[in-house]
Amino acid sequence: MTSETALALLARRDLAGLRAVLAARAVASDQGTADQLAAELDCDPRWATGEDGDELIAQLRTLAADQDSDVRNEAQLRLTSLC
Repeated sequence: MTSETALALLARRDLAGLRAVLAARAVASDQGTADQLAAELDCDPRWATGEDGDELIAQLRTLAADQDSDVRNEAQLRLTSLC
């Protein structure tokens, strides 16, 4: 997944887009790609505002219970870094 694709998926602000980026981050074999996807997740503009941040956290909580262990682990990792 490219940085542009990740940004476009995150811009959708929906669960499916976030899930796709988390899944790609989890299975990225190249460290540079993994770091870039992590940066896109960390720089999601929804972190900057209260309600939007709450929306993103709610989506991460939902994905922390995902059936796909890669998605679940990435979501849990992101949530853990908030505490």
